[in-house]
Amino acid sequence: MPELPEVETIRLQLNNVLKGLKITGIEVLTKKSFLGDPGEVKGKKIIGVRRRAKITIIEMEKGISLAIHLKLTGQLIFRKGTEKKYCEQKDGPFAVCELPNKFTRVIISFNNRGRLYFNDLRIFGWIKVINTSSEIGEEKFGPEANDKKSFTLEYFNSILSKTKKPIKLIILDQEKLAGVGNIYANESLYSAEILPTRQSSFLNDEETVKLRDSIIKVLNEAIKHKGSSDRDEAYRQISGEKGTHQNYLKVYGKAGQKCSKCGGIIKRISLGGRGTFYCEKCQH
Repeated sequence: MPELPEVETIRLQLNNVLKGLKITGIEVLTKKSFLGDPGEVKGKKIIGVRRRAKITIIEMEKGISLAIHLKLTGQLIFRKGTEKKYCEQKDGPFAVCELPNKFTRVIISFNNRGRLYFNDLRIFGWIKVINTSSEIGEEKFGPEANDKKSFTLEYFNSILSKTKKPIKLIILDQEKLAGVGNIYANESLYSAEILPTRQSSFLNDEETVKLRDSIIKVLNEAIKHKGSSDRDEAYRQISGEKGTHQNYLKVYGKAGQKCSKCGGIIKRISLGGRGTFYCEKCQH
């Protein structure tokens, strides 16, 4: 599932190409994928694109928005007229050479002849017409995990001190911290040299500072690299290109490989039903 860096990459790119455009039409190919009346947004001018947790929000005039959650296999691909299109992978469920394809669920058209294709293999993702942020439960999310101003050390100390749950499960909890998913939880804990299974309230002050700093740093580095296209390669930038941060991952998906710090072997366990990767020599 795309996490904060992937969704933020998409947000930045969409804001660049959509801001100021008007929606001229919405074609819903799979009813389950679009919630609300497409007619409500037709003709509306786009003010900008923002993000909350893992949700992309296209804001329009008169207070109406389109909220988009990619879930496991969603893609947002933008194409305009005869512009050169990205076409590296021609086959498979995540190929985007020819659009629409059999996995395209919604097509949004704009007044510059551009089109935004919402593709989704598993059909878990959605686009929803909203008038208030409460319609997507925005008020329930914790602070953005890459934002130093809202994700303060005081806040982090307060949530860790109240629970003995494994630290990885706490930073994955969207109501505690918005945007962190499995890839970056593993990477942040490795960077901070903290075992994923450690009880949260047992972290000392130095470890708490180090983990907060690591979360912010890891997420922002991933944004610079346009996110991670995992092994299934579902995640794409709006051009159809893959992210590149998968080339910089240290532990995620590397069970049985050598640790880049100490040369030990990366281990894998299941924690909270999620694959969890760590180095038992470097992480304590």
